[in-house]
Amino acid sequence: MRLISVLSKAIIFLFCILFMLFSAPKSYAEYSKSPRQTGEAVLDELLMGSNRFVVRVGSNGCTDKGSFKLDVKKEEGLFPKVPHYVLTIRRIKPDECKAIVDDGTLILFDMEKDLEIKGSFTYSLTNRVFSSSRVQLSEESLRSLIEKCLTFDIPEIKEIKPEPYTTFMMEHDYFTCLIPASWKLKRDKEGSEKAGIFEIKLTKPDKAKPEDGERYFFPDPFIYVGYFTKKNNQNKTYESFIMDYEKLVQKRQGSDKARYEKPKNIRFNGKEAQEHVYEVYQAKPRGPLFTTEYWLKAKFIIVKAKDGFYVLAYKSPKEFYDNYLAIFEEIVKSFKSID
Repeated sequence: MRLISVLSKAIIFLFCILFMLFSAPKSYAEYSKSPRQTGEAVLDELLMGSNRFVVRVGSNGCTDKGSFKLDVKKEEGLFPKVPHYVLTIRRIKPDECKAIVDDGTLILFDMEKDLEIKGSFTYSLTNRVFSSSRVQLSEESLRSLIEKCLTFDIPEIKEIKPEPYTTFMMEHDYFTCLIPASWKLKRDKEGSEKAGIFEIKLTKPDKAKPEDGERYFFPDPFIYVGYFTKKNNQNKTYESFIMDYEKLVQKRQGSDKARYEKPKNIRFNGKEAQEHVYEVYQAKPRGPLFTTEYWLKAKFIIVKAKDGFYVLAYKSPKEFYDNYLAIFEEIVKSFKSID
């Protein structure tokens, strides 16, 4: 009888111990802090993608994907019909090998292949990740590999000052527009009257580029605004100007040294107009030994007028083109004609 009483107390005591073990909150001992320990893996590194993720874990030489099991808990997602999955990586096989693997090993998990989870979803991992100060990573670490492929340098934010403009008005009030004050303005009043072509030419100087020990200037970025009167000395009309351009495009069709975009028929201040963009390869000899090669990019707008037509154009070596396109667009936006 006494023996039964002792056994009963032992069983009750064992039950209490088991109850405490199973009901107690998770303890630090349940984590796999080294390859020889099973439990929830403490990761050296973690890199998550949209449907795959990579972890770096400790290894003694025999750790692979089969050493782990993924616990999956499905929850209601933040978005309709988009479930959320909470994942926990657990080491189920201790690594008892004797190799010295300082960097551990990388394991790739695929949501569809490894867990049969596909479609729209969100996911998260519960595992803890060591900080870089705790884990000394080599050049083969995930962080090092990313830094080799990508740059995270944020460009310095500089104050962008608007280009100062002045208002220009052509003789006889043929047109008015804003022009950049820092650009060089060239015009010939007397020649314009004789030719029946009233024009201004704007260039951006100081684009010197030394090459091969010689001082050489690429063509400066160039902006043109002109009005061709009905009696211009080139006998040009809106239609003939466009036709000449179309002939040029056709002549160079198939050339690997010219690129022409399809003309756009537009309305410009209520008037019929065409917009053109093209690039042409340029090779400029510099003496008997050297040739400077570059692509010239241009954009121009031809505007039909009651008597004559207008031309607004911008040309620049391609490497400078985007730098000054906004200035040309400001001129175009501010342009006003008499009819």
